[in-house]
Amino acid sequence: MWLWVAAALFLAVLALFAAFFDRFPSDERIAHAIQGIDVPALGGFLDFVNFLGDRWPSAALVLLLTVGFAMVRAGSESVLVFLTFAPRFLGSLLKDLVERERPSPELVEVTSGASGFSFPSGHTIGATVLYGVLFFVIPVVVAWRPLRWTLQVGCLLMVVAAGPARVYVGVHWPSDVLGGYLLALLFLVPVLAVYRALRTGSNGG
Repeated sequence: MWLWVAAALFLAVLALFAAFFDRFPSDERIAHAIQGIDVPALGGFLDFVNFLGDRWPSAALVLLLTVGFAMVRAGSESVLVFLTFAPRFLGSLLKDLVERERPSPELVEVTSGASGFSFPSGHTIGATVLYGVLFFVIPVVVAWRPLRWTLQVGCLLMVVAAGPARVYVGVHWPSDVLGGYLLALLFLVPVLAVYRALRTGSNGG
C-alpha cells in the first residue's frame, strides 16, 4: 500500500516538473545512448513494438484477446483484458494537463511521427498494462508449460522494450517513458490484486 502511494506521489512530482521543463537533465544523454545502440535487427524489432502500440493495432489486439478469452470461457480474464483500455485514457488526460512538447529534431534523431503531447508515453502505458495482464492470465488459459513460459517471456520482453522503443524513434524522452511505466503500474497493482483475490475466493469456494 505504502509503495503504491509512494509511486503515485513520485508520478505526481514527475508530472509537475514535466509541465515546466521540456526535458530533464539526463533525458538527452540517455536518449542519445539508446539511439546509438548498433545491434543487428534491433531497429526492426523496435519498429514492430512501436507498431503494436499504435492506437488501432493495439485496440484490435485488445478486442481480439477479449473475445478469444470469452470464447474459451475465461470470463474474468476477458474482462481484465478489456479493462486495459482504461489507462490509455488516463494517460491522455495527464498529457493534456502537463502539455509537454515532444523531443525536437534539433536535439535527437526523430525517425517516426507522433501527434499530441509527450508526457507520459501512451505506448508505454498500453504495452505495460496489456502485456502485464497477459503475463498473469496466461497460466489460466494455457496448460502446456513450455508454451506458457514462452508466451510469458514474450510478454516481459514487450513490456521492457516498449519504453526504449519510443525513445529510439525520437518521439519521447526517457522521463516520458518513466511516467508511462509508473502510471501503468499504478493501474496494474490494485487491479491484479483484486483479480487474484477473486480467483482465490472462487477456487476456495
